[in-house]
Amino acid sequence: MTAAGVMTAGKGAAPSRIFVPVLIFAPCLLVYLVFFVWPQLSLLAVSAFDGGQVSAAHYIRFFSDEYYWELLGRTLFLGVSVTLITLILGVPVAYVIARMRSRYAALLLVLTTFPLLVSAVVRSFGWMVLFFRDGVVSNLLLALGLIDQPMQLMYTLTGVIIALAQVLLPLMVLTLHGVFKSIDPDLEHAAMSLGAPPWLALWLVTLRLARGGIIAGSLLVFSLAISAFATPALVGGARANVMATTIYEQTIELLDWPFASALSAILLVFVLVISLLYAKALDRRSAGEAAS
Repeated sequence: MTAAGVMTAGKGAAPSRIFVPVLIFAPCLLVYLVFFVWPQLSLLAVSAFDGGQVSAAHYIRFFSDEYYWELLGRTLFLGVSVTLITLILGVPVAYVIARMRSRYAALLLVLTTFPLLVSAVVRSFGWMVLFFRDGVVSNLLLALGLIDQPMQLMYTLTGVIIALAQVLLPLMVLTLHGVFKSIDPDLEHAAMSLGAPPWLALWLVTLRLARGGIIAGSLLVFSLAISAFATPALVGGARANVMATTIYEQTIELLDWPFASALSAILLVFVLVISLLYAKALDRRSAGEAAS
């Protein structure tokens, strides 16, 4: 083939190398635009109108009312608490299952997904039976002598946190399990052969390498916790109101769609900002440790 033929073939191949990735990602991009971007833009458009005119009245109503600030703070506290609980419980469980060489490791991993197989409504009714003043939890604590009078976790933020942590823990375990499974155990053995105790080898080697998975699992659990509706509505009720239940109330009961859209947009912005700051802080810390 002549030089001119090679150049012609190269020019013809370049557009195809660009066209193939675009064609592959086009369906995904289309779904993302139709089911995420367009609804979010519609929410913003609805929240920006009041009485048929462009207005920021709904956002002013939110930021000028202390009740809605408290509501937002309670929602964010719920997300942070559930994320911390699932991290503390999920990291050791995922690590042990990933390092197991037994044939029962796969069975244990499947057992962790059982809460995901039950409807959110059914799970919530189960927690209601446990959390009432004369429920199993209260009677057990009384029998053990840990409390002097019946205790009710129903219609409290503590009960909502416990219920959400139970259902979101499998997502954290599944996310971290794949990360720990991909890390070579010999790296820990090498660190221990150099004098590091097992806990320090785990901290300096495995957890640092698993930082990306920890970020992904934390953001997944956090976003699902603050947007959960069924569990806060049934377990928390009106006493532990959060943004999701308030948005439902404004939309279905009060028919105030513009203000509900404003609440949704504000929650989305706060979640995105917190997620970006969290990921950036961990990446900066990782870069600083690598440089030192």
